[in-house]
Amino acid sequence: MHHLKHILLESERYPTTEHYPFNLPLFSETKQLDFTNPVTMFVGENGSGKSTLLEAIATAAGIYIWRNGMNSRVRVNRYEASLHRYLKIAWVDGSVPGSFFGAQIFKDFASLLEEWATNDPGQLELFGGKSLISQSHGQSLMSFFRSRYKLK
Repeated sequence: MHHLKHILLESERYPTTEHYPFNLPLFSETKQLDFTNPVTMFVGENGSGKSTLLEAIATAAGIYIWRNGMNSRVRVNRYEASLHRYLKIAWVDGSVPGSFFGAQIFKDFASLLEEWATNDPGQLELFGGKSLISQSHGQSLMSFFRSRYKLK
């Protein structure tokens, strides 16, 4: 089964320890993350670095990240998107192709699917048979993944 084996965080190479994300305890106190199972859940407080780590892993692994293009900021942090440069990834049985999308992109996708379904209700069958936006966030994600894993 293909999945991540471990990730080394090369903290000695960080360009700064004073700016986000390098100032988060997760990245300053962790040297290695081991993945002994093909499915891993990250749990933690808001702002602890879970999404930042996932996006850095995806970037380091060459996995496409879905974005909505609305990332305007009053102040730009030149370090924000560079964490992936300091990760070394090892795989079990080779790398895995794919794409990454977070909660906001999924919400945008569910809205688009709803729009498509107004013209072709059969589109919903590809994603669990009912509107994703009529379900809770967790239910709609599970509906999406159940339907996608059924495809060959």
